Amino acid sequence: MTIRLSVFLSMLIAVTGCVSTSNDAVPPSSPAATAAQTVAAKRGKMKLYSDTLGDAVVEGIAAGPDGALWFTDSGNGEIGRIATDGTITMQVDISVGVSNGITAGPDGALWFTSGGNPAHIGRITTAGIVTIFDDTGGNYPHGITTGPDGALWFAESNGSVGRMTTSGHVRHFQVTSSDAALQGIVTGTDGALWVTQYGINFSQLSNQVIRVTTHGKAKSYTVGVGPDFICVGPDGALWFAEEGSQAIGRLTTGGAYTDFSLNDRYAQPTGIATGPDGALWFTDSGGASKIGRMTTSGKLKRFTVPGDPSVEQITPGPDGKMWFTSPGPPLIGRVNL
Repeated sequence: MTIRLSVFLSMLIAVTGCVSTSNDAVPPSSPAATAAQTVAAKRGKMKLYSDTLGDAVVEGIAAGPDGALWFTDSGNGEIGRIATDGTITMQVDISVGVSNGITAGPDGALWFTSGGNPAHIGRITTAGIVTIFDDTGGNYPHGITTGPDGALWFAESNGSVGRMTTSGHVRHFQVTSSDAALQGIVTGTDGALWVTQYGINFSQLSNQVIRVTTHGKAKSYTVGVGPDFICVGPDGALWFAEEGSQAIGRLTTGGAYTDFSLNDRYAQPTGIATGPDGALWFTDSGGASKIGRMTTSGKLKRFTVPGDPSVEQITPGPDGKMWFTSPGPPLIGRVNL
């Protein structure tokens, strides 16, 4: 199993149901059958938009409060904005660079992580005004989310979880060993933060998901290998990509774990998000199809992305479609539900 370069570098330095068209249920010539077949045909339809600026490496993506998608371009050290028609309307240089984490904040702005040591957390308004805050004590932060307390919470590469208020006050909680690279983070339905421990010991994949209260109390759960990005599923459980196990993992807030195999030894699922259709959508940087859809019962459907890009993260867009990123070739994609 190959560890993705962006995370591997962080670990070295640190010390995100198919519509039934059964002809038995609906006669093939009926209007209902025609409508169902049309929906099924449109599901998975792709549209790709290239980021052609310089040495682009498109990674993080999040829906903004302005009806657009915002993304991180770590190759150029920029935050970009793409409208739902595919027009990139803004690309803002970030002096300290960017990582792969971005989220809509509680204050109407976008918040993002900046890879490096010393580390930084950034804020950008929908007008493109940037503020950079020192992440003192942090190290190569990755995923970021709004916590239940109205602060920003983020996963670090030194085994800690950071908390920053919208005014920039930062605090860290050591939740595992200092050689652990944390990756995804999300607020669970139980009011705690859930964070994935992607790697450990600078080079090997890990197998832990950690629950962290807003007071910093941590509890770890053993899951599949290489848990990457994480989301809250439509069933209230935590769902995450298991890059090293070629699977999608599910963990209840009570600690019950299940994994669903992708039945592909080359699969490397990375990003995951709940779609407006009530299914889990994920990216697969190693498999042949690249985009997957899974129901909460584990039913799987794959969709092929043209050009075989190395897909990274995925998020629901304001247009009712799923949007995803690819570091190479650098692009942003849209897929119909």
